[in-house]
Amino acid sequence: MTHSFTWLRNLIEIALLLAIGLPIVAAAQDIRTHRYQVAINPELSSAQVNICFAGKVPEYLIVDYKKATRNILEFPKTQKGFIEFQGRYWKTQSLAPNSCVNYRVDISEHKRKRRSAENDKTQISFQTENTWLWLPEALSEDEQVEIEFQIPDSYRVSTPWQMLDNKGHRFLLGRTPHDWGFTIIIGEFQLRPVKLASGSQLNIAVLNQVKQKNALKQWVVDIGETLSDYLGHFPLSQLQVILIENRRFRTGPVPWGDVKRGGGFGIRFVVDSDQSLEKFYQDWTATHEFSHLLVPNIEYQDGWLSEGLASYLQYLLMARSGQLTPEQAWQKLYLGFNRGLNGTVNAPEEKLINTSENRRKGNRSGRTMRIYWSGAVYFFMADVELRKQSKGQLGLPELLLKLNQCCIDSRDEWSGIRLAKKLDELSDKDIFVDLYRNIAYSKDFPDFMQTFNELGIQVENEQVTFDSQASFQLRDQIIYRSSSLKILGQ
Repeated sequence: MTHSFTWLRNLIEIALLLAIGLPIVAAAQDIRTHRYQVAINPELSSAQVNICFAGKVPEYLIVDYKKATRNILEFPKTQKGFIEFQGRYWKTQSLAPNSCVNYRVDISEHKRKRRSAENDKTQISFQTENTWLWLPEALSEDEQVEIEFQIPDSYRVSTPWQMLDNKGHRFLLGRTPHDWGFTIIIGEFQLRPVKLASGSQLNIAVLNQVKQKNALKQWVVDIGETLSDYLGHFPLSQLQVILIENRRFRTGPVPWGDVKRGGGFGIRFVVDSDQSLEKFYQDWTATHEFSHLLVPNIEYQDGWLSEGLASYLQYLLMARSGQLTPEQAWQKLYLGFNRGLNGTVNAPEEKLINTSENRRKGNRSGRTMRIYWSGAVYFFMADVELRKQSKGQLGLPELLLKLNQCCIDSRDEWSGIRLAKKLDELSDKDIFVDLYRNIAYSKDFPDFMQTFNELGIQVENEQVTFDSQASFQLRDQIIYRSSSLKILGQ
């Protein structure tokens, strides 16, 4: 009788809600939070880790380092069940629900050595490989991990995980695979959480050797706002950004940068902070790396797509922000396409789909340029065709916005054909798959001059000029985005 009464009462409540026009909201699934407490000594030489699981324990805990067990100072202790140690894997499925695990580990190998000539007394642990923090190999939808660092109050922690405070002491672990790589910095450095206009947050870590700290933080924020303007909003709720002083190369303001996706998203920039702020804004590295955030993680052999999108957008974004004129942006794109063409000619005949793997084997011989700029031509040609078929109502920005909304948190690597199929599906067009097959399996560099001509872009003596006024609107849409696209993207 009790179950029948409950069922009848629920039915009556639903009927009343419908009658007065209130929405029916399903009860949210209860989220179990596994809690880590990580106590690190002031010398940054050891960590005491306490893990308490909520309910069922994850099947495996893992780290990235195969020989990580040699760093353990005190092996895990638990009062409920047992752990099977399998190198970097801990098989924890035999632990009882709500178990706690404690262990202590040596982390001194990550501590940065002081440079006596600089009289630098700051304490920094810089970790590009997780050798000590055993994390769940995978999380189900009803569980999450919160990590709290117990460190001196003046210390900060920078991770790609979602920051839950302003000091970098509490985080919510991301769900992307940890073996995709991530960087953790612990110690004395500046950490500045900055809100963008879209509401997203950049967690900017600036190591102490970097000069012009405030100016370079603003430079990072400005790049983030430019990407937000292009897409319609910033692609992530939070992003880790790290600025590291360059000590080896003096080739430009930003000699190197990369994106990591393990457990969340992070960008590292190696900078030469002695160079003028103007040179930072004139450099393309930051817009290139930020553009990687617009697509899911792509398999290595199809890396020409992710590098290509970043190469295509790096100069367009600089033009949108006013750092380049449209003429300068198209000139730089042309020169990049030409480098890709020359790289293809200089390399042995091979299909583009094989180029990344052959490059990894050590023979670059033009392959790097072919990878970056073949992909740039792919997105350039697709962008133009998309706008033509939609009569200017749909372009690459809105399509990438749709991709971001559905798929940016994907936990697996995407093949190139999977990305192309998804872009065709989201655009309701047949553009990306056909173009992928034409370019990926060709031994030749794609012919971009025909698309240049359609936009009224002429090349004389290696210099770009604008010819046809009829193509002016489409050409400008690619850089500035039409008003209709701005509405769609908001």
